[in-house]
Amino acid sequence: METQNTKRPTGISFRTIFAIAGIISLLLVYPILWLRVIRDPAQRTAADFLPFYAAGRIANTAGFASVYDWEAQRQAENDILNETIRQMLVSKGQPVTPEDFGPPIQTTEVNPFPHPPFIVPVLMLLARLDYLPAFGIWSALMCVIFLLSAALLVKLVPQARGRDRRVLFLGTALFFPAFFSIINGQDTAILLLGASVWVCALLQERTALSGLGLALTLIRPHMAVMMALPFLFKRRRVWWWFCAGAGLLVLISVLLLGRTGIENFLRILATSANGEGNKFFNEELMVNLIGFLRRTFPVMQAAIVRLIGWIGFALATVYLCVAWVMNAEIKERQIGLAVIITIIGVPHIHYHDLALLLIPIFCIVRIMLDKCLLKTSQAVLLPLGVSLLLFTSFLLVPALKYIVLYLLIILILAALWRPEKIIFWQSVEVKR
Repeated sequence: METQNTKRPTGISFRTIFAIAGIISLLLVYPILWLRVIRDPAQRTAADFLPFYAAGRIANTAGFASVYDWEAQRQAENDILNETIRQMLVSKGQPVTPEDFGPPIQTTEVNPFPHPPFIVPVLMLLARLDYLPAFGIWSALMCVIFLLSAALLVKLVPQARGRDRRVLFLGTALFFPAFFSIINGQDTAILLLGASVWVCALLQERTALSGLGLALTLIRPHMAVMMALPFLFKRRRVWWWFCAGAGLLVLISVLLLGRTGIENFLRILATSANGEGNKFFNEELMVNLIGFLRRTFPVMQAAIVRLIGWIGFALATVYLCVAWVMNAEIKERQIGLAVIITIIGVPHIHYHDLALLLIPIFCIVRIMLDKCLLKTSQAVLLPLGVSLLLFTSFLLVPALKYIVLYLLIILILAALWRPEKIIFWQSVEVKR
């Protein structure tokens, strides 16, 4: 895209400096932060990869049916922590005594594994390795999936070519919440991959693939339901393909776990939804309505906060269904809105799942370019700019990280629905 009466630029533009500095900074900082976690036994066992690894070990030793047994998880995590202490002492040449291990972890100290069963076979393979190399391989696998998602999303912006395309891809691949997921050992990459397939296929009118991509978001069942249910009222073929994909994943899960395993899984989900009795639920750290209420009104009873959160979840789902019915087409605005409402409305979501923000960001890029409000060289900087903003607020000014996030969400909603008001400074008409 070019502007009328454009002068040939001289020297290096600010956009180029911003892109180069931002990308190089993240490429340098991310590996350092990841290595700090990996090399510190306390940090790497405090990461969420611990319950993933424990689930794989339980499946290897006690069978799939025991993966979601709370006591089995407690014992497996306790053994892994003790092994880490033993390895640390041996590496320092120190003798190992029973007193070094301390008391066993309690039920309330278990880092639960409420993730769907269909990823357990992969975890079984990782659990055959020691914890440290397993963590490294899992991180590499999640990186590959994030890169695949970035490649899919970049295809949504065919106007980006050459250097602009590279900037867009790197800014997407280096998105801070995605890195936060990797450093924490989470599986958010699978969620983003499913959402990326869903959006790319939906905008290309590939209904079957869109529904199957949406089914992959069942890695977070509550999010999948909220994003999928509106398609029951419009673009219904997406809904039926979602049901087909979801049904296949549910069938695999049932065959893996059996009746006892499914009962244990549902019990874990219920405990997670209840939010009590475990220090790892961390509702005050959530980015949704429940987290906002817990931080803003700390004296409010937790049960009341959860009740409001679940009512909000139901109302938000109904709102999306109504929005689908009222709109003639389901395009970028509706998709971006669905993701934002899902992030705020679901009853359980942490910072790493904000990788989903890439979906509305790419919707904004497409809207801005379609309405000729930004040049391509400007629009491709949006993922990188948002990433740097979240990175700075989270790590350098943590007291403002939630304020910055909510202001950003408001800005995203405004850009989706009133993009002309956001680009108020644009004084040069942009044309294709």
